[in-house]
Amino acid sequence: MSTVADFYLHDRPTLLFSLHPGPTQAIIDGSKLLEYRRRFFSEPFQVFVYTSGSNGGIRLYLRCDKGLQLPPDQLALVGALIQHDSPDVTAAYFKDAAQGVALPITAFTTLPNIPLAQLQQQFTNFVAPRSYVFLDRPARQAQLDWLLQQPCQPLQLIDWTRRYAALATLLAR
Repeated sequence: MSTVADFYLHDRPTLLFSLHPGPTQAIIDGSKLLEYRRRFFSEPFQVFVYTSGSNGGIRLYLRCDKGLQLPPDQLALVGALIQHDSPDVTAAYFKDAAQGVALPITAFTTLPNIPLAQLQQQFTNFVAPRSYVFLDRPARQAQLDWLLQQPCQPLQLIDWTRRYAALATLLAR
């Protein structure tokens, strides 16, 4: 069986962020290809996803491309085109924001769920992030090293070639 280290990109920032169970499952099912954030840095990155809720834990590793920083009306169009999101729901998420970010998910793999209790026992400084934390910084390097050794399924690549072409046409209007 593979470990996350087999798919890790050493030249990309590595984060930990939280998602609710629904979006986590939608990524795994292949229906969620974009993650929206009100603000985020714009470089490509990789992330371990902490899924919140009563069965919370880390069970997903993603690669994300450079974020699409756009006004909410354009993000609503992007979401409708790429993953059939309701433009009204997307616009409501970005209410009162001048800009937001859509993060293209380019690859993912699942891990056996690592529950919060285990993470906190293993690392006294582990917290489920409200926003995100960098794992590739000295304070969290031990967490990253341990997570990289976790078993995982084969990496699922998501081809964005046609999607980016469609977005270029949509956003050129």
